[in-house]
Amino acid sequence: MAQAQTALPATNAGFDITGFIQAATRANVGAGTIHPRLRGGTLTVNGITMIVPNNSIVQTPAGTFSWADLFVPAVSAPVGNYVPARINHILGRTEMALNDRIANHFPSYEVRVVGNIVTDAATGTQTYIVGLIVPAAQHGLNAASGYINFIDYDGTVLGGGAGGIQGRFRVGGTMGDPATGTLCEFNDPVGRFGAAHSPHPRFTCDTENPTITTATGYPVGIPTVAPPGIDPDRPDINRPLNNPASVDPNQPFDPFLAVGAPLKRFTMPASGGAGTTTPDPYKQVPLKVGDWVDVSGTLLKIDQAGPNTAANMFLSVHTLTAHLGVKTQPGTQPAYVRVEEFLFGVGDRNGGPTVNGIAQETSTRVVMVAFTTDSNPAGTNLPGGALFGIDVQPNGSRILRPFPNGSTAQSPADFNIDDPIRGRLRWTTSNNGSTPGVLANATGPGKFYRM
Repeated sequence: MAQAQTALPATNAGFDITGFIQAATRANVGAGTIHPRLRGGTLTVNGITMIVPNNSIVQTPAGTFSWADLFVPAVSAPVGNYVPARINHILGRTEMALNDRIANHFPSYEVRVVGNIVTDAATGTQTYIVGLIVPAAQHGLNAASGYINFIDYDGTVLGGGAGGIQGRFRVGGTMGDPATGTLCEFNDPVGRFGAAHSPHPRFTCDTENPTITTATGYPVGIPTVAPPGIDPDRPDINRPLNNPASVDPNQPFDPFLAVGAPLKRFTMPASGGAGTTTPDPYKQVPLKVGDWVDVSGTLLKIDQAGPNTAANMFLSVHTLTAHLGVKTQPGTQPAYVRVEEFLFGVGDRNGGPTVNGIAQETSTRVVMVAFTTDSNPAGTNLPGGALFGIDVQPNGSRILRPFPNGSTAQSPADFNIDDPIRGRLRWTTSNNGSTPGVLANATGPGKFYRM
């Protein structure tokens, strides 16, 4: 029996699709020529093939790449002496799409795509145009937590033998047992947080704005040599020991830790430069067995041709948060910041635009939650924190504009620090004043919110 179909009006609309990458291509989109690294192409998710414009950027969990980069083996070539050697994808394919997966690689990769649907008024044909690809990941919510129970500094136990992968570690197993817990390694092709290695550099750590840190934002890492050897970039002096005779307020005795155990909360001394103090705030803090960590990453096989068993898998970590309370001296350099949440709304100052008689929602709300190593409960050395926007002038110069009201003095109602957790900064405002160009709403605060 034939079923009646209702024709819908040919209109343009937006889309927001999350699903597995089914197919992906690279091609020059539009007229003219463009550098190969800036080419677009197509992306298929949930049976919908979308156009990826030239110059498109792809955000992975802790990295940023052009769309065309995903098709170049040199961008994703494994770094380090993996045993067995790792197989890379071939030119012109991604190895992330279901239709170009390499045998024995697993599993599929997911992506969130946001853009516009352009409808041809004459034919009704709809074309999906991608505006944002974020994030592209194997499993965006992948996470694990536990104590570090074993660290293999030289790679002889967990790294495939002498000359293998250094710095692998276990999380959540029996203390000191290298056979239990989640097998982890940092996806770090440049060696920012220890030995350089990466099975899949497209899912790397962020090596410029560290994603391997303490909860306060202080960078951490795995030393490249086992104690008592000294790694100059993450020396053992940066984990002072728990001492019941300590009179240093920066390194107080912790009655909940064993005597001689590495401290989990302490404050770095004021420093005039790298190498001038002990501990040294210009160097990373070394991770230790017994540290509680949260890890996120990509699940991969040790032997790509081997079975899909837990014994043949490891977590390639792009993000780690160590539950360590490491602080720096208030009002001194260096200081570190870890941003947990940042929403930046855009208001039109007129109560929201109207399209075809329908009011459109806009947002003037700005929300930021962050942690800093530089905090002072007394508030004597800090004004409460400051946040600035960057105005780019026609000549290319940049001007810092303080939020929310053009003054560097932030009111406690707008930017709280140390309330109630030492080192936490919270800025939540529904209106940014009435300064032209600054987020604001002429009808007053609180009318428009991003839900």
